[in-house]
Amino acid sequence: MPIISICKVKYSGYKLPLNGFTLLELIMVIVITGVMAVVTVPKFFNYKVFQQNGFFIDTLNAIRYAQKLAVATACNVQVAISGNQYTITRPAATDRSQCTSTTASNFTLAVARPGSGQTSYQGSLSGISLTSTSPTFYFYAKGNASAGVTISVGSNQIIVVPDTGYVYTP
Repeated sequence: MPIISICKVKYSGYKLPLNGFTLLELIMVIVITGVMAVVTVPKFFNYKVFQQNGFFIDTLNAIRYAQKLAVATACNVQVAISGNQYTITRPAATDRSQCTSTTASNFTLAVARPGSGQTSYQGSLSGISLTSTSPTFYFYAKGNASAGVTISVGSNQIIVVPDTGYVYTP
């Protein structure tokens, strides 16, 4: 007797439709779900990776903001990296006499964080390494940077191109 005729059951003259999943389909769903769980679940328990990524993105955005602020205000902006922390400052002179300065002592006005309104735009995260090839650099009014800089945030890198001030990640 062919297999097809076994599967077609008649009841009161009507064919019953064969709805549902086959055993093979159910097993495949379980296997795929298991593989996805093995790949994704460990990422949820490694909180340090998420912290490092968040700090990297925060640092990248801060440096990009410093460049945009220099262009918008036509005044130099300083980015200082030391002790696993970054800080963004501007000259404090109200008469704009120090806007073209690159003397570190002139940069005493902390730049406010645009999103939250915190009084200073700085960041650090314990346990995450933040290093730079140039610990202090400046963005000029034209948007260009005082030096080519490579900043390492954990295992990620941020690169600042001196001629254009372009900030990117490789």
